[in-house]
Amino acid sequence: MENRIKKKGLTITISGLSGIGKSTVAEAVAKDLGLEKIIMGEIFRNVAKERGMVLEKFSATREDDIDYQIEKKSLELSMRGGVVIDARMSGMVAGDNADCRIMLDCHMGTKSERVAKREKVNVDEARQKLAARDTSDSAKYMKLYGTDGSDPSFYDAIIDTTNMDIETSKKETVKIVRQVLKDKRLI
Repeated sequence: MENRIKKKGLTITISGLSGIGKSTVAEAVAKDLGLEKIIMGEIFRNVAKERGMVLEKFSATREDDIDYQIEKKSLELSMRGGVVIDARMSGMVAGDNADCRIMLDCHMGTKSERVAKREKVNVDEARQKLAARDTSDSAKYMKLYGTDGSDPSFYDAIIDTTNMDIETSKKETVKIVRQVLKDKRLI
């Protein structure tokens, strides 16, 4: 008898750098496909809050074990199925458990403007925080996994949202996810 977890439903991953709109897009995909939305960044933010640290400082100084725990949880969820997982490394971590792996991309200037508006800070402050976090996270993931998750071979599609408003980003991602699943004969 095979001792393997049986997946219950589709697994979709939404990856990309910080502040790029992964959570918003993941929510739209989950709603469209009737899947559970998992935002691994919420877990990360909660751990930072529990430790009384601001996100940027926690991101730059966290122990390796924090990343291993988050990636392990992401892998377990991808194996279970029935989920859309939003996490920078989710496409790489899920591997063949993912039925569709999407990476979002966006020009730094555009995502800085979006984050500044969302967090009610000036654009330069948003850009500095995003650049620091992206640099810190990339170095951490290269050290831990030998990749920072940006290798296009991990993904079924890379979507550049630089010139899209949020509604267009959501609609385009849902459309592409559905096409990948259709091409794979999963829907």
